Amino acid sequence: MQSHGSLAETPLRSLMESAQGERSTGTLIVRNGNGQSASLYFLFGHLFHAQGDGKSGDEAVVNALHWTRGDFEFDAKAKLPADETVKAGIPELVHAADSAPDGADEEAASHHEPAPSDAPAEQTQPERAEPKTERREHAEPERRVEAPQPRRGVKHRPQPKHGREPIPVPAGQILYDSLKTSFVDFPRLLTTLEREGYTGYVRLLTDEASGLILFREGSALECLYDGATDVASLVLGKSALQEFNEDVTAGHGVLDVVGLTPELIDGLYELAVSRPMYTELYAAWVDMKALLKFLSERKLSGSVLIRSGGGTGVIILAEGELAGAYTSESRDIADKPDRALALCDDPNAMIEVKSADGQKHPPLDINEIVGGSRVRPVQGSNVQAAAPPPAPVYTPTTEPMTPTVPTMPVMPAEPPTAQIPTGQFSGPGYAQPTPPSMPVAPAAARSEGPQLDWAAIVAELQAMADDALGNRARKVKDILGAADPSLSGIEGAIDQIPSISLLFVDSSRLEQLAQEMRARLKSHL
Repeated sequence: MQSHGSLAETPLRSLMESAQGERSTGTLIVRNGNGQSASLYFLFGHLFHAQGDGKSGDEAVVNALHWTRGDFEFDAKAKLPADETVKAGIPELVHAADSAPDGADEEAASHHEPAPSDAPAEQTQPERAEPKTERREHAEPERRVEAPQPRRGVKHRPQPKHGREPIPVPAGQILYDSLKTSFVDFPRLLTTLEREGYTGYVRLLTDEASGLILFREGSALECLYDGATDVASLVLGKSALQEFNEDVTAGHGVLDVVGLTPELIDGLYELAVSRPMYTELYAAWVDMKALLKFLSERKLSGSVLIRSGGGTGVIILAEGELAGAYTSESRDIADKPDRALALCDDPNAMIEVKSADGQKHPPLDINEIVGGSRVRPVQGSNVQAAAPPPAPVYTPTTEPMTPTVPTMPVMPAEPPTAQIPTGQFSGPGYAQPTPPSMPVAPAAARSEGPQLDWAAIVAELQAMADDALGNRARKVKDILGAADPSLSGIEGAIDQIPSISLLFVDSSRLEQLAQEMRARLKSHL
């Protein structure tokens, strides 16, 4: 993806297609040279939000696609918003712009041309006073349209009702901020962090819970999850990751991805899992500077936690040296512990020292918990490959009645049938056990196709979309639900599925889903 350039040389359409093809993440800003600009936001190639000149979403993109002059710049490290206003895919947006190229340009020009200077002179002179009042009347509704615009940028940052966080974490390099879990492919996000050797944390915030996953050089060191009212209910490890994954899959809350130094992550890890070296130390009788000097001389790697009525302070040490310090009130990492030590002015402040555990613990196996949803698209092919075993039943030709006996227990032993297109079992091996009844039912279905229960068929196809896409199935289900209740209507809806643009979902995955739906629909005819 080019970082900057001219729209005359690289039109916006090509930039959008390039961002999608390269799975780019960042903000694309385009300017037409006449004072207009638009910002398009991409996450792993998915265009999810756009805004500019009082417009947002699809309208803002279509308007910008008409610009043939100007410049652009792409910032791969820009902070991404939480809004999701773009509903159509890139092909649909390009087609919409091609359908009405003139109207959009005129509308854009009307926002910036101060007056119709090319109007006939006869009309300009006698009506000079009236246009001024007209301009005021037109300006009012324009301000009313733009007034709600700031609200679109307001992020809903859920805060758990219990008011706690698993452990206090500092601010760092923000990679992603307030990502809505409802349109994040969590398995692919974690895979990307692993592949890129990410060091930092992934934070989950919902109205009921909070969670953290600590990464160091691409490995998930630990997961923490706090979702109950009891203070002692903090969950660690595999169980925490399961709870974390369930909330994300259900579309609860938002995710933050924040980068930190390895030393800080090591300190947070020890803060979470290590046993206290010194605990229940009261600030009233502890000389904190002497304590820190003592820990430095011992070259301690670990953390010092200070809890007081004014907040919580964390001091992280690496081989006795200060790796960073911060407080719950000021999350910025400081190279001096002064702000954290100031909490010790409260004589009732509690101090706890934790030392790094010398034993190395294996990282969490993310694929075991989260990776299951990525295998789902190929389950159909695996089950289809398992279908041929009934075929050997027909190999004995001398006793035709004998093979039909063992086929009866074989067929019910395939529970995945309900999860895959039933057309895969329409071969002779499946139809043979009930030869008398089969000729009658298909004839009735074919002769009375319009009499089928189309609502039930649509619900069945929507359930297939849920199984294949999880919480990203909404667009597919909407298309199916809006289809005409007929064979041609539903077939047309299925044909649209591969062209839908979904965050973190490859087109090949959508094509496979469409093929399975066609087979399922055919099985009802």
